[in-house]
Amino acid sequence: MVDEPAPGTHLQNLRRRRGLSQEGLADQAGLSVSTIRKIEQGGTARLETFHMLARALDVETSSLFEPGSPAPVADQEESNKLNLLPLRQMLTPMIDLTGSVTFGADPSGEAREENLRAALSEAVRLYRADDFESVAAMLPRMIRQSHSLVNHAADEERTTLVRLRAEIFQLAGLFLTQVRQYDLAYAAIRDAIGDATAVGDNVTAAFGAVSQAWLFIRQGRFTDAESLAGNIASKIEPRMSTATDEELSAWGWLLLRGSAAAIRNNRRDSSDEFLSLADVAASRVSAARVPDHHNQYLTTFGPAVVAMKRAESMMVMGDARSVLRMAEGIPYPRPGRYRSNNLSRHLLDVAAAHTDLRDYKDATDVLVHLRKDVPEWLRHQRKGKDILLTLLRSRKRSLSQELRSLADFLDVSA
Repeated sequence: MVDEPAPGTHLQNLRRRRGLSQEGLADQAGLSVSTIRKIEQGGTARLETFHMLARALDVETSSLFEPGSPAPVADQEESNKLNLLPLRQMLTPMIDLTGSVTFGADPSGEAREENLRAALSEAVRLYRADDFESVAAMLPRMIRQSHSLVNHAADEERTTLVRLRAEIFQLAGLFLTQVRQYDLAYAAIRDAIGDATAVGDNVTAAFGAVSQAWLFIRQGRFTDAESLAGNIASKIEPRMSTATDEELSAWGWLLLRGSAAAIRNNRRDSSDEFLSLADVAASRVSAARVPDHHNQYLTTFGPAVVAMKRAESMMVMGDARSVLRMAEGIPYPRPGRYRSNNLSRHLLDVAAAHTDLRDYKDATDVLVHLRKDVPEWLRHQRKGKDILLTLLRSRKRSLSQELRSLADFLDVSA
């Protein structure tokens, strides 16, 4: 999670209205006095820190943020902009004074629907395997070819091809959110929803909204994410007796995004309501769905993922023991089924819970497992680095080989 503008004077005013000293707020929030002092003096903090402060002050997390100028851009962010230049050109194309958009011609001149569908399937496979470099290389050509096909399509073919382009934009949005390129992710998701809406595909449009809510959560836009998820979930709520798996999955994932946003915004009652409805949706989903469908939202929604997200909510609330109790009852996917990032994120919550309870060996074991199972995914998880940093600082003597290896892998030093 990226740093956000610190609340500064606003936090100080809230603290004083509650009759709390810096020491008193630090004690109630479970933070150090130096952290409170740093924020009130204009320093930056993680979103997780803001959430802890919001709970202690009994306010919504989003109320702590105030406008501020961004921090200087890091060298790595500049490198990412250059690495993704071809994709940026496709998602934010040139526009001339007539309003015409220039994407550039397909250099191969061989755009074919069947080839593009095969490329989409392959790109999804690579995304699930965390081969982000290959995905970044494939997406620009796929987007260019989808534009070419749509622009030259006969009327009877246009709806199918626009829907295909929407699915490509959807993948681009997921990938770019995962690698924290939020401006490009927004552009891709916006175009995915626009295409799906244009051809009357409300389910695909709803899946785009699920991705948009995830993006908003990653940006700290909790109120926006909850409002978006709740409003669209109300509009597409299916009739349980006739609902398809696609409809249930779209509705269910919107509910899960609404819950995730609400709990991070210190709105537990709202979060619990979203989760209760998600349980209803999950209970109706078929257990015989084809696991290799390219839409990850369709293939992953069910009772297990709802249980994982409920455990995630407990972790956000700081209830580590409940996280571990819930983890014991979660039915993990069968061996051979493709890996879901939801399971990996859940295991990070398990590691965080062990860390909070000072079960450092168990937390280390989880990180070692994730490094072995999903190494590239783990590299992009700041939460994993934060957990490891806590583990490194907990060691009063020399580090174990496992911790040294993890520190080298994630480039973390105590």
